[in-house]
Amino acid sequence: MDLPPSSYHDSLEELWDEEEEPEEVETMMKVVPSAYNKYLVVFSKVKAEKPPPRHACDHHIELEGSLPPVRVIYSLSNQESDTIRAYN
Repeated sequence: MDLPPSSYHDSLEELWDEEEEPEEVETMMKVVPSAYNKYLVVFSKVKAEKPPPRHACDHHIELEGSLPPVRVIYSLSNQESDTIRAYN
């Protein structure tokens, strides 16, 4: 099956893993509007389950403790605060 060309890569075929099911690709081509076919790779379940590839500009963020502190970056109403506390 031929996939439409992508402006970011020579072809989308080079982005699909062997793990990708051809039936899934065909289904996506039917479901996703044709104007977005060049972006089909972003709908890949196989790709979504993997971390992105490493790059030279990657950096490491060190966290103190096992979890980052719970902080709200904006004001919440009492009801919103109570809801968040109940969820955690």
